[in-house]
Amino acid sequence: MFAPMTGTGWMSRSRYLVCLLALAAAGCAVTPDVRTDSAAGVDFKQFRTFSFLPSLSTDRAGYHTLVSQQLTFSTRRELEVRGLEFVADPAKADVLVNFHTDVSEQLRVRTVPDPWVGSSYWNHRRGHYGPWRGHSTWPGPSSRIEVDQVSQGRLSVDVIDRKQNMLVWEGVASQRLTQRTMSGLGPEMDNAVHLIFRQFPVLPTL
Repeated sequence: MFAPMTGTGWMSRSRYLVCLLALAAAGCAVTPDVRTDSAAGVDFKQFRTFSFLPSLSTDRAGYHTLVSQQLTFSTRRELEVRGLEFVADPAKADVLVNFHTDVSEQLRVRTVPDPWVGSSYWNHRRGHYGPWRGHSTWPGPSSRIEVDQVSQGRLSVDVIDRKQNMLVWEGVASQRLTQRTMSGLGPEMDNAVHLIFRQFPVLPTL
């Protein structure tokens, strides 16, 4: 018979299970693919204030959508921790920010092994010895082609020099959309904005 687990043993086992679950969740998480680019010769430290375009590309029918509200909230946090000050009037800002989102459908083609249905005639030979010269080779495991339709989401963040009316920096995050990401779209967008601005030329000061 097994001895009952003591309090210390139970706590150790609990911590072990929590670590396993955390690692499993991290392995299942979908991380955005982020890329950024900037105009040559621009000194980003000269910019002190920021605002948003009066009509964002993520707005619809003249009003701020929930997507626009989430993106402006997250972007304002990222720029303010980098020392830039938000101004409500876009005409008084050094830089303006705009967003764009889109979803594309892609086909993913992959070769997968057929499911195991039990032992076959060739199993007693395969992996142990080969045929004589001239004899047909043992057939390998069968496989099949699978074609899946995958939804790919993309978020673009544009930073515009207002006086020059010129794009000076852009950040793009691409991510495969799953049921999990769609059900938690707000936190997913917030995380994407954070990852994009980690590559912004101005580092956080707070």
